[in-house]
Amino acid sequence: MMTRLFKRKVWHELFEAGVALKGINSVWQILGGLFLLTRLHSWLEYILVFFSRHQLLGGPEDFLFSFVSSQIHRLDIVSVRTFVGAYLLFHGILNAFLAYNLYRNRLWSYPVMMMFIIIFLVYQSYRLVHTFSLTLLFITIFDIAFLVLTWHEYKAQKEKLARS
Repeated sequence: MMTRLFKRKVWHELFEAGVALKGINSVWQILGGLFLLTRLHSWLEYILVFFSRHQLLGGPEDFLFSFVSSQIHRLDIVSVRTFVGAYLLFHGILNAFLAYNLYRNRLWSYPVMMMFIIIFLVYQSYRLVHTFSLTLLFITIFDIAFLVLTWHEYKAQKEKLARS
């Protein structure tokens, strides 16, 4: 009996940690989406030039400088920047809304979050096959783990509601 309660508590605490991470991540996604959809993008290039001039990132032949510069220039295409910005903004707002409702323990938010995760897992898997990204792989693994945690917590909350 005690081990069952302990396991339930561990699952619940892992779920709460996942909700917190989803909430924190949603803030970064919203800020990133707003950043890309506004004209702050040119400000980022200015900052890169400023820091490279003072040798914090090194010169043009430095690996870190080259990597950051290539990532910024890759986002120069307006359609790509608009798509990525809208994607991040939408994903962030939806994650924030659902994380808040999971935190408030609203039963309807569990299946909605699971559907949301599954839809984005399909898209993320497609992107991984066509353009591999270590960051996207990490996010996908986290989403799969959070999907399992959400399912487990949903079942526990339904059982708790049925006993009441």
